[in-house]
Order: sequence, then C-alpha cells, then structure tokens
Amino acid sequence: MTETENQAQENSAIFPASATQAADASAEEGQCPKRFVLSVRTKGLIVLSALVIYAFVIALFMFHEKRELMQDFEVIQMSLEKDGMLRDADSAAFHAVMAVFANLDATNRAEGVQRIKVHLQSLRVRHSNLQQHIEGFDIRMDGVDKALMLTDLDPSKTNMNQLIVELVKVKNEFTDLAESSQQARERMSEQYRMQTDSVALTSLFLGSFGLALLGAITLLFFRQLAKDLHALQTRAMEIVNSFRGEPIPVRRQDEVGQLMRAVNSMATALDKREKELLLERQKYFHQEKMAAIGALAAGVAHEIGNPIAAICGIADDMSERRSYGLGICSEETCRPCRPDIIREQAQRLAAITREISEFASPQPAEPQFLDLNAQLRSTSNMLRYDKRMSRVELCLKLDSQLPAIYGVADQLTQLLMNLMINAMDALDPVMDRPPAITISTRIEDGKVCLTVEDNGFGMEKDVLDKAFDAFFTTKPAGKGTGLGLSLCYSIMQNHEGSIEIDSTPGIGTRVRAFFPIKEIS
Repeated sequence: MTETENQAQENSAIFPASATQAADASAEEGQCPKRFVLSVRTKGLIVLSALVIYAFVIALFMFHEKRELMQDFEVIQMSLEKDGMLRDADSAAFHAVMAVFANLDATNRAEGVQRIKVHLQSLRVRHSNLQQHIEGFDIRMDGVDKALMLTDLDPSKTNMNQLIVELVKVKNEFTDLAESSQQARERMSEQYRMQTDSVALTSLFLGSFGLALLGAITLLFFRQLAKDLHALQTRAMEIVNSFRGEPIPVRRQDEVGQLMRAVNSMATALDKREKELLLERQKYFHQEKMAAIGALAAGVAHEIGNPIAAICGIADDMSERRSYGLGICSEETCRPCRPDIIREQAQRLAAITREISEFASPQPAEPQFLDLNAQLRSTSNMLRYDKRMSRVELCLKLDSQLPAIYGVADQLTQLLMNLMINAMDALDPVMDRPPAITISTRIEDGKVCLTVEDNGFGMEKDVLDKAFDAFFTTKPAGKGTGLGLSLCYSIMQNHEGSIEIDSTPGIGTRVRAFFPIKEIS
C-alpha cells in the first residue's frame, strides 16, 4: 500500500460522504438558541432615530418658547400703544386745561367756551379710544361734562375754574395710569429679557447634553466593539496555534456576536475533527503496527521453524533409540536424557510462534462476518505473555452458540486489547484480594453482548462521566494517552453498536459492548 493510498484511506475514514452534514451539525451544536438580534446597522438606525427625535423635541421646545416670547412681545407692543394713547389723552387734557386758562379772562367768554369745546372734543375722542382698546378702563369724564354744561350755560369764572379742576383731575388720572402702564411694561420687558436668556441657556444645555450623550454612547459602543474584535483576533490566533481553550463569552446580539458564536463553533468543530483524526490515525497506526508485527512474526517463524523441527526430530530419534535399545542408548544408560521434555518445550516454542504469527497476520480492512469468541481467545492468548497477567486470573465465559458479528477484524482486536489492558491497569494496585478479569459473551436484548469485568478499585462518578472523552486519563504521564476508551467508543460507533461502563468504587468496573446481529446474505 503506497503512501498516497494510505492517505486516501485515512481521509475517507475521517471525512465520509456526510462530512458536510456533520460539520453543519457541529456548528448548530455550538450556536445559542435563537433570540432577538440587533444588527450593527439597526443599532445605528436606532441611535440616528433617537437623535432625530431628540432634535425634534428640542425644536418643539424652542417653537413653544418662541410662541410664548412672541405673545409677551405682543403684550409689550400693546403696552407701548396703550402708553401712546395715554400720552395723547394726557396731552389733550393738558391742552384743554390750557385752553380754559387762556379763555378765563377773555372779553367774549362765549366764544372762549366754543374754543374750549373743541379741545374737549379732542379729549373725548382720546378717551373713547382708550375705552375701546383698554380692557377695564375706568376713567370717567362725567365731572368734566357737568362742569362744561354749567360753563356753557354760565361762562363765569367760577364755572371755568370748576372746569379746570375737573380737567386737572382727569389729567392726573391719565398721568397715574400712564406711569402705572410704564412700570408694568418695564417689568414685562425685564421678564421678557430674562425669559429670552433662559430659553437660550436651556437650548444650549439641551444641545450640549445631547451631543455629550451621543458622544458617550458612541465612545462606549466603539470601545466595546474594539474589545470584542481584539478578543476575536486573539481567539483566532489561538485556533491557528492549535490552542482551543474556553469559548469566548458572547454578550452581543449583533453581527459581531454572531461572528463570535461562529468562531466558538469553529473551534469546537476543529477540536472534534482533530480528535476524530487522531483516533483514526491511532487505528491506522495500529494496523501498520500489526502488519509489521505480522511480517516480523512470519520471518521469525520461518527462521526458527527449521531449528525447532530439527530439535523435535532429534528428540524423537532419541526417544526411538531408547525405546528399541539401538546403539549405546538404553533406558539405563540414557536415564538422565529427557527427550520428552526437549520435544515438549520445542512444541511449546512452536505453538507460541504460531500464535504470534496468527495473531499478527494481516487482516482484511473491509467488514466481514467474524467469530467474536475466536477473536477473544486469540487476543487473550497473546496478552497472557504480558507480565502483568502473571498475577491476574483470567476467566473466559463464552457462549458457544454466539452468532457471528459483522465488523472489521483488526478494529475488534484493537477494541479487545484496549479493554483488557485497561482492566489490567485497574488491577495493578489491588493487593487485598486476588485480581481477576472475567470476559463473557452472550445474547442480550437481540444483540451480541461482550462483557469485560474486573475487581479493581473502580471509578468515581466524576471520572466515569468523562471516561469516553478523548485525552482524559487518570494514569500517570507515560502510562496512558487517554485515547483507549475514546477509541473503543469510536470503534463501536463504526460497527453501529454501543458501549457502556458500570463502575462501583472499591468493587470493580464492568464494560459492556453491544453488537447488532446481521443476517448473512
């Protein structure tokens, strides 16, 4: 078998036709359950929408305050108009008073009264305008009208003086009302100025607060984004350097979070593939090793076969000579010679060579129907030469009616060796009772059941839960790689079977492998 063919066989074993489906399944296993996802674009749109809404609220606030300020401004404008009208009325009252004074000593007082009426008419017009435009205007001109009527009937000095007194009263009322209106306008102007400053400061604060909040959110977002991207970069470099480690904690629900979950899934899938690859390589190395041992055993058998045959021939010849008394050989003279022991040991040596040759002979790589009991006997015979078995009692309880199983002979040999070696390792520290391994076969629930049981110290639950994990071992460095049971699990999966372990601390461990029964076509 060339190196290219070996590689092709290894790749076909590792990456079968359903490799793509298996990779997809591995990726799905590493993913979290579906949840509400906010993409980076969606987050950007949310921030932009919040910014637009915030700007709209500020605009509404400013328009509302502007309307309030415009109303105050209109009130101030009306106050100015009111002041103007009051000043006009005050001026008209002043001119009326002056007109009365001017005509107080006139020769023709009747004509003077007519001139006074003209000024009073102007005052009445101003007074009427004030009544129409000023709500609650309560300055009355009844006294002026009454005094004017008396003056018109009798333009005497006394009546004119009375008219002057009434006009002065009205003028003073106009003056007081004008001063009061001016003070109210000044207060409104000051309030308007303060409100304008307040609106300006509030708008500036809201704008600055919005910008600061947006800047803080942007800074935190990009800071976390940079941190997560750095974690992704570090994780990617760890994966490249064949270090898996713990998965990246995923707290994001956007594209970056999906990428982190994908990287975690990729690391899990790669780790799984690497372990599968290592298991397949172990199977392949086992085949190569067994082939090399088989070739060596065949060579050894060939090389020592003739000397063994010669030794057996000499022993047989010695026995014949003793039996027939040929030559000098007789029962008495050749008593120290033991040709039977020579022949027995030579036959034993020949049997050992034959067992090694048969055990390590090349096996077909394709599945076929096999005798599980024969495989067990062959494997147990070989392991008897392990020095650890010298103190172990091996008991075989094989069902003679066991049907054939369908599998790969070399992989079954590897399975049996791993289970028996594990049992021997478990019995190493046992000193308080005779160490024993019991191997049995039988039909159970329509399947062929292989049981390997030892009376070692057993396994704790936390160890038992990890027994089939690749690279997990409780053996010291140099005595185990942690691939034995994992390889057994893989072999049983390839044979469409199952394997399970029952262990009780202080009592022992029992491993059961179940093979499906297939009809021979």
